[in-house]
Amino acid sequence: MKETIWTQTYNVNTFLVNPQKKLGLYGLLNLLQDTAWIHATHLGHGYEAMIQEQTAWVLTRQKLSMNRWPKWGDDIELRTWVRPINGIFAVRDFEILDQGEKFGECTTQWLILDLKTRKPAAVGLQDQGQFRMDAPPFLEAGKIHLKNDLKEMAQFQVRNSDLDLNGHVNNTRYAQWILDSISEAKHRQYTLKEYEVNFIAETMSNDTIVIYGGALSEDKFQFQGFRTQDQKVVFSATLKVAEN
Repeated sequence: MKETIWTQTYNVNTFLVNPQKKLGLYGLLNLLQDTAWIHATHLGHGYEAMIQEQTAWVLTRQKLSMNRWPKWGDDIELRTWVRPINGIFAVRDFEILDQGEKFGECTTQWLILDLKTRKPAAVGLQDQGQFRMDAPPFLEAGKIHLKNDLKEMAQFQVRNSDLDLNGHVNNTRYAQWILDSISEAKHRQYTLKEYEVNFIAETMSNDTIVIYGGALSEDKFQFQGFRTQDQKVVFSATLKVAEN
């Protein structure tokens, strides 16, 4: 029997913590991605099944909200489900829990990419038993409007370690680039409360990405990744923070 709601448990180990000895954004995004793939495989739409059909899941939008961040050594549960399909997108939601207490949530929007045409394909999830029909009201990942007055923060060249199974930059690396463009002092000064991102274009090996950033308000900042080779914005993200 297919499990509509999937729960995966993880320990916040040394590979996942940041200098504050807490689970960091990059580590959490990797755990969310791992849980999504495990559940998708359980439902019959994992990596191997998709490759046989010459298709792949592509993450297009994501929004994460955290009340607090677990510390080194904690055990956390990630609970995930898929909403009923609406159009060409599949929406997967997550709850992040500690001993049954929810302290974070995340929503993700996916489409299926035809690897031959590089165009979106129909989402072939027709079995209603795969969806959570009683899903509660949840976060919504919206469109982030691009800004033209951001300043250059950092520059990265795509390396082999940035690439995923499909040969393009893994979605979690964009968050890492943002984090690496922020000063150590700012990391100590603020705690991340929300992270939202729109993935606009694929990035590949040897692409050069310039990170631009700026303040939208006292507690909200926007970042964009700009590819120098074709002068294209490849992602846009916002971070909402609280001062420590």
